[in-house]
Amino acid sequence: MKNSNLKEYIRRGFGVLLIIYCVSPLLAQKQQQIDNLTAFAKVYGYVKYFHPSDEAYTMNWDDFAIYGAEQVEKCKSKKELMATLRKLFKPVAPSINFYEDKARFKFNMDQITPRDLKGYELTYWQHKGVGFNMYVHYENSPYHSVRVNGMMNVREADQYGKLNMTIDAEQYRGKEIKYTAWVKMKEGIRGTGHLRLQVIDSDGATSFHDGMLKRPVKDNEWKQYEIIGKVDSSATTIVLGGALKGKGQMFLDEARLSYKEGEVWLDIPVKDNSFEALVLTSTANNRGQWSYKGNGYDFDISKEEYQKGKKSAVITFTNKVEQEKGKQIFDYKPEFGELTEKRIGKGMFCSIPLVLYRNDNGTYPAADKKETERLIQDTENVSLQPETLAFRLGNIINTYNVFRHFYPYFDEIDVNWDKELEKALLRCYTDKTENDHLITLQKFTAPLRDGHINISGGSLGNYLPPILWEWIEERLVITDVTEEGVPLKAGDIVTQIDGLDAGEYFEEINSRISAGTKGWRDYVAAYLSLEGKKDSKMVITVNDRDIALVRKSTYHKKGPQSTAWKPEYKYINDSVIYLNITKIKMESINRLMPELEKMKSIICDLRGYPNRNHKFISHLLKVNDTAKSWMRIPEIVYPDQQHLVGYWGNEPFLKRKKPYLGDKQIIFIINGEAISYAETYMCLIEGYKLATIIGQPTAGTDGNYNLFKLPGGYGVKWTGMKMVKLDGSQLHAVGIIPDIYVNKTIEGVKAGKDELLEKAIDMTSGHNSSK
Repeated sequence: MKNSNLKEYIRRGFGVLLIIYCVSPLLAQKQQQIDNLTAFAKVYGYVKYFHPSDEAYTMNWDDFAIYGAEQVEKCKSKKELMATLRKLFKPVAPSINFYEDKARFKFNMDQITPRDLKGYELTYWQHKGVGFNMYVHYENSPYHSVRVNGMMNVREADQYGKLNMTIDAEQYRGKEIKYTAWVKMKEGIRGTGHLRLQVIDSDGATSFHDGMLKRPVKDNEWKQYEIIGKVDSSATTIVLGGALKGKGQMFLDEARLSYKEGEVWLDIPVKDNSFEALVLTSTANNRGQWSYKGNGYDFDISKEEYQKGKKSAVITFTNKVEQEKGKQIFDYKPEFGELTEKRIGKGMFCSIPLVLYRNDNGTYPAADKKETERLIQDTENVSLQPETLAFRLGNIINTYNVFRHFYPYFDEIDVNWDKELEKALLRCYTDKTENDHLITLQKFTAPLRDGHINISGGSLGNYLPPILWEWIEERLVITDVTEEGVPLKAGDIVTQIDGLDAGEYFEEINSRISAGTKGWRDYVAAYLSLEGKKDSKMVITVNDRDIALVRKSTYHKKGPQSTAWKPEYKYINDSVIYLNITKIKMESINRLMPELEKMKSIICDLRGYPNRNHKFISHLLKVNDTAKSWMRIPEIVYPDQQHLVGYWGNEPFLKRKKPYLGDKQIIFIINGEAISYAETYMCLIEGYKLATIIGQPTAGTDGNYNLFKLPGGYGVKWTGMKMVKLDGSQLHAVGIIPDIYVNKTIEGVKAGKDELLEKAIDMTSGHNSSK
């Protein structure tokens, strides 16, 4: 062993011992604070999602989590904690009760019953999945929350206010493009700014999109930012612009687009790129003009702030909303007098009514207006800096409650969510930066084993060095080199990364990934392990040689063995055809139907995401699809997911269609990269036994995702519905299991082989020779 490596092992070994030695005393030292925060976290969720008072509905719960965490964290005794909880929650839930002896406490119904019931009606919460405080970013979202008979915001502010310019992409197909612009945020802003570059194909599919989610703009000084991408060969439209996410103001100036010809960047004309013409239009995607979109945002030209010239574009958050009375979304309703009675800590309990009376003046009883106004003012003054302990604690508490009450898979995964809360709260005490907090949020949600979970925010960077790699045969293998002159080749084995053993390096990466199956975890880890800030270096060891790599690009087309490099379809021979399900459009499949009818074997490659072509399955069905209720959205009235009142279930959605292709040999190739829509696709293929499935298990994560944002520009995407297979068996954290397993090999990578596809072709040879 080299002497330098020996020193590194000693250093790391000492670090492990130090961590083991220090964690226990830290927990003991902070146990009172952790207990306080846990009690607050539980009450926070009960009131936010299940207590129907007007005061609770209108509270800014993001800020309240931070303010409340700050107040309870410093309590020194149970008595002080109980007093603080009353002070925090009475102004938003005036009928809440805190007590120490559950056996002796009896809730007084008089406190929630008006003397004269004339003009009153009952109000209570219903949740289909959850919509309250979520950011529904697409129309017809299946997730919805209603405060029945209570006034509800029906058009809340969108997640983003967007300013766009669309440009014809045809003459730039196949080219690398670069978008740069100057951006400034208003000082003291709570939201984040984002440049956006998007490339759209003829059918409306997005072939490239970068919205700077992992590197949002927060600075209140003018700075230039850039995005580099690739224009697909079938692209029709390039969309560039900027977006404001959340509160505050964002200024945009000097928007420039260019394409690369050889080694030179050449300008692409962008009309009024410096916003001097005072022309913005509300018409979305109005080609050649700056257009805007976003409910709850204003769009204007600023004459006070500019980087060059005398004007700039400005997006301002207004949060203008419309209200209407909430209507039932399912039949079940709780009875007046039903309570949430919960233990919130050792010798501490709380009771909260689930149903209240309400009239035109509001819910009964009303809170003390002065106390409510004081609380609102206090919460508005909280610090939204990740360097602040209360900020980090509040975000963890907020996140904990979304999953505690609405994550539908706790019965299918082995996780102690309360224990994970304790660990995450403890990490908050040692975190210092926005990136520390991002990693804590990742580690907190990783045990949920939800492949949809993605935490945006922070500034870790998503630039990549000129390589791709995978774990194959328990070794870290270079699978592609994306830049000439790099002294590496496909098949090289990486033993160390930045002085750490490769396996140890990936242990840390894997601890930040929420994945249902090993395949999805490895797929995400292969990229996450490479990402970093622009121009940062990583040193890898190959054959005892240290090689320094620089992170330069935000985009790598996956390795040459992936479906991204394969055509939409290919004739293997006169009787076998290959369909790339991740690329081919349904219109192309329809055009191929006469040829498909002639084939004896059809190989379908679904190592990735389908290109909106699931109607192809209709041609494999011998009878109509009859499967119901394998997409299940919980209907929730009670906290802690106790006493679920039902599920919303889907209806069958496919009918058999001619020509019938199911009499042929159908082979589907899958792997861990197939997630969500791909697994819906494969559930139908597997459930109706429409094909022989080969490869590796899929990601084990399906269903529409939900999304909520946290202060500081963080966002959390997650699965809000419970998906099962067509026969009702478990899909989550299991995935679609292939009939025949096929593994990649190091020798196959060196030879540039696609061993999964080769196996499929071999299977057709045997099938067709026997005909």
